[in-house]
Amino acid sequence: MSTISTRTSSDLERSPVPSRIGRVEGPGAKGLHDVPLSVLMMLAGLWLFICMWALGYPDTLANDPHLVEMGAGVIVFLAGLVRLSRARGKATDLLVLAVGVGLILSGFFGDFGAAVIRWDQVTTGCVLALLGLVGVMLAERAGSAKREGSAQRDAKDAP
Repeated sequence: MSTISTRTSSDLERSPVPSRIGRVEGPGAKGLHDVPLSVLMMLAGLWLFICMWALGYPDTLANDPHLVEMGAGVIVFLAGLVRLSRARGKATDLLVLAVGVGLILSGFFGDFGAAVIRWDQVTTGCVLALLGLVGVMLAERAGSAKREGSAQRDAKDAP
């Protein structure tokens, strides 16, 4: 004997589809990926501009370490600004991640002679690498949630 179900297709459409465990839903991940992360990147870029004066780099080094940090600061600040002004993608996050890794390497391999410079570059590089990594992860989760949502809408619209 077979059992006949009385559920209609409209009942199935109303029932919630459980999300996977640990999955950040699209709007939440997209919201985190937009403004807060961009502002943190811009603040890190500004820090790279003023760290020479704030930490009191020795005057005997000329401007070599500060030129490295200013170049990284320009890239990071502009990446944060771009993230605020246009559709987000992983490219700016990967760029910030690469700049962070470059600052870490510069801190270890650039022999500027002052410990304060080394630790500032390594610390700021770690922060930038973390921001870039978080941005890439949030962009991936927001994109996958968006793809899943559109697939569910397409399945719902199909006859």
